Amino acid sequence: EQDRKNSPCAAWGGNGAGRRRPFQASYPPYQHGLTRRLLLPSADDAVEGQLSASGGFMINMSVIKAFLVSPLKWLRVTVAVIFFIGIAYAFLHHIPAWNVPNMTGGGEGVEDSFSLARWQLVPSVLGTLSGAAVSAVILGVLLLLTLLFGRVYCSFICPLGILQDIVFRIRRWLAPKRFLKFSRPVPWMRYGVLALLAACCVTGLAGLSLNWLDPYSIFGRIMYVLAWPAAIWSNNLLAADSSSADLVQMDYFPAAFPVLLASAGMLGLVAVMSAWKGRLYCNTVCPVGTFLGLLSRISLFRLGFDPASCKKCGKCVKSCKAQCLNLKEYKIDSSRCVACYDCVRSCSEGGIRYRWFTRVRQQIPAQKKKVPPASAPSSSAAVPSIAGSSRRQFLEATAVGLAAAAFSGCRGDAARKLDPTQCVLPPGAGSLERFLDICTGCQMCVANCPTHVLQPSYLQLGLKGFMKPRMDFATKYCLYDCHRCAEVCPTGAIRRMPVTAERDTEGITKDTTRIAVARFYVCRCLVAREDMDCGACTEHCPTKALYTVPYIGRDGQEHRLPRLDPSLCIGCGACEHACPVTAERPEERERRNSCDLCEEKCEFGRRREMPPRALVVRAVNPQQKAVKKFEDKAVDPVGDADFPF
Repeated sequence: EQDRKNSPCAAWGGNGAGRRRPFQASYPPYQHGLTRRLLLPSADDAVEGQLSASGGFMINMSVIKAFLVSPLKWLRVTVAVIFFIGIAYAFLHHIPAWNVPNMTGGGEGVEDSFSLARWQLVPSVLGTLSGAAVSAVILGVLLLLTLLFGRVYCSFICPLGILQDIVFRIRRWLAPKRFLKFSRPVPWMRYGVLALLAACCVTGLAGLSLNWLDPYSIFGRIMYVLAWPAAIWSNNLLAADSSSADLVQMDYFPAAFPVLLASAGMLGLVAVMSAWKGRLYCNTVCPVGTFLGLLSRISLFRLGFDPASCKKCGKCVKSCKAQCLNLKEYKIDSSRCVACYDCVRSCSEGGIRYRWFTRVRQQIPAQKKKVPPASAPSSSAAVPSIAGSSRRQFLEATAVGLAAAAFSGCRGDAARKLDPTQCVLPPGAGSLERFLDICTGCQMCVANCPTHVLQPSYLQLGLKGFMKPRMDFATKYCLYDCHRCAEVCPTGAIRRMPVTAERDTEGITKDTTRIAVARFYVCRCLVAREDMDCGACTEHCPTKALYTVPYIGRDGQEHRLPRLDPSLCIGCGACEHACPVTAERPEERERRNSCDLCEEKCEFGRRREMPPRALVVRAVNPQQKAVKKFEDKAVDPVGDADFPF
């Protein structure tokens, strides 16, 4: 400070401690006195002022100065861009126009960006509970970072949080003069949502609650349900006008309208709250933010004010998107601070910085406490305690009531009430109850399924299975040698397993996992009903569970009628998808009550209905191990006597 008083620039702006110098007006907000002290000695301030006034290398130096002033901000932006683009690309890279190696001829390995999804908090917790060692390590790293530096996860890694930052940045561009101010926290709502989630986890409704509250799953549904159709539309638009063989048009399988409405509603809620109050959603609704906020209260390094350097200019408060800076009392609410470091960059005096948590309180000047005037004892003196106790009682009563209602509503076997033809799960899901408890419906497996047989459910899996994946054999069938869904699943709801089983394989593999069993209805088969030659189901069956036997039709000619071996069936759905019987014909309605082709009356006969196809795949719960049929390899003929010709 003494050098600045004796420097030549003192003639321009006094001692520089209380007012601006004239050349500072040409600088952006982040080029302040602290930057000049880092780069140039105070004796050279006049030279710097001449260069900036003449428009020399100020633009090039501004980038360097901004980086030196706020390296934490640059680090946060860089990591956030990597996670946001990487996770978004994991949902869209199957579309040719959005595939980097397909369009550029390079970039191999970027398809593995789905591994970034495992760094999300809720998937890592669920993966740890499923026994995944990688998820346990990731969870430990995330918790360690939070205990060291606070809620860095919310601004560095969480894609929904980064999306909120993008929306808030756009709003700032549109309304630059509108700033946020410090606001008091709303603890009853934050901890109420967290208590509701905890109650659901205890009562067995964790899958239902996380389906609606997990920030990563919300972002995944936004990407698949809303961004995926737009990406396919752009791809088909480019493919129609392109002669490249790499660009091909894709079919779009629209989701159910309630699924679309739910995804659009969540996007609208997050966007409106972000544009209005910055990180309001993170600090009021998101249970992940609330949980990490509790850990941030005991973090070792926290952002804190330096009263000796702070001039109370208010720039930090205007830049804070979490509204957690209390400049009047020199306090920062660490439970709401998302570690975006906008305040650090905006401060022109270095008044906010990371400190060891024990030093934060020591450097804040003691403030005089206002002693209320003595008054006669009355009921008003007990208002704070009564209000606090009533609030706690209200939260406890609400949590107990919701837990009781949830517990009473989850009793019984829900799988028995579902249609087995509509609740076929991907291989590796195990049982329906386990899958619904662990899966959060992030749509990563749906977006990466090569045949798109996985589709988000509406109510086919019940209320707990809303927007969670199921097999839709009307769309396609499950490939025999593919287990992509398990590779990209971040929560472990779909277990990984070897794809192909050998003769000496004892454990279960993908090609021996029975997710369903096909049922053959001869009354609907074209061979038995129309005396037609058809073998589509036997040609598509990968396990040879379907084969043909001789059959004498009503026309007196010999045909080949399909037969099913249930022990070899794994329920891939290839036979049902390939069956040409799609609709009921008028002449078959008259024979509905006189069907005698089946050995016993089927459930469709009891319901006075006709099977939709000749082969209908029905789910098994839990999934089982099927028998694999091994065929001996052909042996080369020995000698020429075997082929006399």
